[in-house]
Formats: sequence, structure tokens, C-alpha cells
Amino acid sequence: MTQRITKETLHSRIDLLNDMFGYSKEAWTKNADGQYRANPNTYILDCANSGYRLSQLCNTGGGERDISPRGTARETYDWINAFIAGVKKAKEAA
Repeated sequence: MTQRITKETLHSRIDLLNDMFGYSKEAWTKNADGQYRANPNTYILDCANSGYRLSQLCNTGGGERDISPRGTARETYDWINAFIAGVKKAKEAA
């Protein structure tokens, strides 16, 4: 029997990915003046039309780039795990 992949499961894997790079786990930060700004480089989960994908914030305005294609929760989970494995291998080789 396979593990059910939930949004929480995906978020926990993305938290691990952000930790590996030293990026904030929070996508947005509230400034002293009450305005919100995005935390650049933070990996996030993009959810739309019953699909998921791994994205990364690019600037403080909230622009983002797609890292993975949109897919099911299981496909996105596998994609994030492959990304994590690649980062681990790159760190070992360095």
C-alpha cells in the first residue's frame, strides 16, 4: 500500500529543501510598516486546478518561476524528492 500524499506532506518536503539551501520557510514577511514582501529564493508549493508544482520566489514582489511541471500530488512529491536527492549528491561532490 502506498502512502497518501497530502499538501502537508508536500509542504514538509519543501521545508526540507529550503533548509538545505538556507532559505526562509515562510514565503512572505510582514515589514515594520505592515506591508508584506516575498522572500526571494524560497521554494513554494503552487496549487491550481487540482494540480501542484514546485516553484521558487524570484523577487520581493512575489514573482515566481516554475521548477517542476504541474502534476498530481504524487508526481510533485516524486519530483521534489528527486530534486532533494540531486542537491544532496551535489553537496557530497563539492
